[in-house]
Amino acid sequence: MKTAELQNASTSEKIAAKRAGRLATTPESAKGHFVAAWAGKCSPRRAIKAQCLECLGFDRQAITECTGWACPLWNLRPYQKP
Repeated sequence: MKTAELQNASTSEKIAAKRAGRLATTPESAKGHFVAAWAGKCSPRRAIKAQCLECLGFDRQAITECTGWACPLWNLRPYQKP
């Protein structure tokens, strides 16, 4: 959606446009997490995984080594070292 169209769009159209833009830059392996979360059809754990993947550039190893201790999801992040 172009800027002028986006200004006149409804809230649901704006959300759809933002989500489409985000999916365009998301690796195929992670798209399912986002689609399920937006549809409200995933567990909180899967939604957290989607957030962590996006935050750290879709790098699983970076999630394991995350140093964002101030993040409210830090203790819940996936791929933690045992």
